[in-house]
Amino acid sequence: MFDLFRSRQKAMRYLLVGILSIVAISMVVTLIPGYGSSSGASANDSVIADIGPHKLTVQEVTQRMQALAQGGQIPPQMMQTYLPQMIDQMLEQRAVNYEFERLGLKATDDEVVTVLQAQFSQFFQNGQLMKDQLSMALAQNGQTLDDAIELAKGQVLFNKISNLAYETTVVSPKEIDEELSRKYERAKIKYIPFTPAKLRDQVKVTPEEIKAYYDAHKVQYLSPEKRSFQVIVIDQDKVAQNTVVTDVQLRAAYSASMDNFRTPERVHLRHILFKTTDKSDADKAKTLAKAQDVLKQIRGGADFGEMAKKYSDDTANAPKGGDLDWVAKGQMVPELERVAFALKPNQISDVVTTPYGYDIVQLLAHEPARVKPFDEVKASLTDQLKNQDVSDHMTETADNVHAALEKSPATADAIAKQNNLDIVSVTKAAAGDAVPTLGVSPEIDGAVASLKNGDVSPVLTLPANRLAIVVLKDKTPPAVQDLQEVEGKVRDRIIDDKSNLLAQDKAKEAAQKIRGGEAIDKVAKSMKLDVTESNSFGRADSVEGLGTAAYLDDAFTKPVGTVVGPVNVMGRMIVYQVVDQQKVDVSKLPQEREAIAQMIKQRKGRELYGLFMDSVMTRLVAEGKVKRHDDVVRRLMASFRQQ
Repeated sequence: MFDLFRSRQKAMRYLLVGILSIVAISMVVTLIPGYGSSSGASANDSVIADIGPHKLTVQEVTQRMQALAQGGQIPPQMMQTYLPQMIDQMLEQRAVNYEFERLGLKATDDEVVTVLQAQFSQFFQNGQLMKDQLSMALAQNGQTLDDAIELAKGQVLFNKISNLAYETTVVSPKEIDEELSRKYERAKIKYIPFTPAKLRDQVKVTPEEIKAYYDAHKVQYLSPEKRSFQVIVIDQDKVAQNTVVTDVQLRAAYSASMDNFRTPERVHLRHILFKTTDKSDADKAKTLAKAQDVLKQIRGGADFGEMAKKYSDDTANAPKGGDLDWVAKGQMVPELERVAFALKPNQISDVVTTPYGYDIVQLLAHEPARVKPFDEVKASLTDQLKNQDVSDHMTETADNVHAALEKSPATADAIAKQNNLDIVSVTKAAAGDAVPTLGVSPEIDGAVASLKNGDVSPVLTLPANRLAIVVLKDKTPPAVQDLQEVEGKVRDRIIDDKSNLLAQDKAKEAAQKIRGGEAIDKVAKSMKLDVTESNSFGRADSVEGLGTAAYLDDAFTKPVGTVVGPVNVMGRMIVYQVVDQQKVDVSKLPQEREAIAQMIKQRKGRELYGLFMDSVMTRLVAEGKVKRHDDVVRRLMASFRQQ
């Protein structure tokens, strides 16, 4: 990868300098308005952005959005909202990969396959990727195989540049000493907590204060907007109960799609694998001898499945006695496929040599290519046709009901009855209130928020396979509540504020007395408060009654006897005194220095990588290497609005 350099270390230094230059240049671009801007030529109608020699196209973005919608990751009605985010995400990923390539970092096919195999091991058989199966699994999550490959490529490059940043990071002995000190130093404190809740009974509130506070903060006491509306619900389960698929429909569908029921020639196998990858010739010879011995034992009467459990290197199948289930042609390496498809039922092969090692195969069954008979597929075909009929009926019903409501929104009850649908009436509900039979529904809340009196919502997709259409009857806008309605809330708010101020004042008073020479225990007693002495704690520990030690940094850095506070810790004012500290002699921890140095390097490497990532898009745009065509984006957005 770095053939132009004389050594790997020199290459790393040059590349690291390049990364730091990117960071520096991007700061200039960010801080100087107009720097690097240029007017580009009009973009091709199908190109959203140019990234160096690469292009991000409308087709790619559309396919990704459709895949997400089909996989249930994005509700269809929300696609327009998510579209800008998807464009930004795809553009940023490609820009980063392009910048990696410009820096001389590339992901080889083997490296990408290794990442895919680690992430999707269940879709690899004998080292071969089962593309169709993985594609179907990815589609359920709104992804394509190309998406997975692109992400794997990015992961390879991320690992390379992270490793590079790590290897070129220098950690000084002083940094190691400081980190070791922070890790092992301990402290102990005495503290007085001033809890506002415990001071509430000391607070007095007058009617005049309540009135004045209410007058100054009326906007905080608005009654929520109230909505009255009706919801017509189309429930998939109820539609399915009335949907019948006839035998005539089933046979017609079977005849029309017979190709879908063809199965290729396939075999049911079990095997015992003896891996030889990365082994020396001597070790391969030993492995072959072992395979031949196992084969001899099997042919002598040993149980094949038990031998597979004991000897097979295929960890995915060994526990199942080496069972590979049904395998079609094209799913195995050629050397193994030729042997497997030539065997007879229950016949055991000789030792077969493959790129992965030595294999012993037993054929359990052999099934020729065939068309599944009608009776065999009838049940699944029934479900398929029924689901399609239900889906079509729901869509058709929703469209018809929506059209009828648009013409006459006041007749929602009659329209629901005519179509044998449920209707829910809601009166004076606030946003977030539960809808009867439907529960809390963000979809309905969002639709109602944008409607005016008499408006009809678009068809909404609800959880549990339901569609819904909302008709807004009335909206009552927010209004300021009378003082009598909210007097209790106002009083509580004033008491809270006064209690907090009282806690601060008492904490300041206590801190002043302790700093003046009074003992912390005596001060606490005079104020009828408790004083607590903590256990010895480190920086990463929790302190009983106070939470994380992150709030108590002065306990480690200030001298013993120092009074600290008041400080706000978890909603309470705290005054504390440092009563003990334990420092560590870092010279007595030589065995930990290397681990600490590695930890610091990793942290610095992550910080450097973060700077690099933040700078990539800014720099590429400034250089004209990334050009986004906003007119194409606007047209694409418009097309999604029309869907």
